[in-house]
Amino acid sequence: MLVLDCFFGRCSKPSCDGCGLRFVRSIRLSLKSRAMDRCEDAAVETAGSWAKPETAPLPGAVSTPKPATAKKRKRLLAPREQIAWFPTIKPELCNGCGDCKVLCKPGVFELGPPDPTGVCRPKLVVGHPYNCLVLCNRCVPICTSGAITLPDKEDFEKFVEYVDS
Repeated sequence: MLVLDCFFGRCSKPSCDGCGLRFVRSIRLSLKSRAMDRCEDAAVETAGSWAKPETAPLPGAVSTPKPATAKKRKRLLAPREQIAWFPTIKPELCNGCGDCKVLCKPGVFELGPPDPTGVCRPKLVVGHPYNCLVLCNRCVPICTSGAITLPDKEDFEKFVEYVDS
């Protein structure tokens, strides 16, 4: 049961330091990061290892070359400080696993104050909200407890335009 609690992020230990099951957490994080690499954003075309491999053309068949799809990049139409796109964490749901902090490259999340009793891990807080990339939602599915919420994407589409790279 302890292995399952560790795997699903419900471990009651304050940290993984010195834990014999530390490898279970690393397996969970690697599986989640692999799943996040496969995550598709409807507005941005991506290519990955899950794509269907091309098959060899049949003899005598005429093949037309496919046009190369250009990757699209996001460009903000307003200063970042005027766009209120950032995550919020419900502290009553956060279990302090830190997966969001590991995943978020811009560094939006930080550890909150330590638990006064020393029993639970410290909760995470949004330390740098304006480091969050507008319309990025990768942290929501990685949160095992469902504590992270983001505003509606539709309200913020007007701040972003997509340009060819």
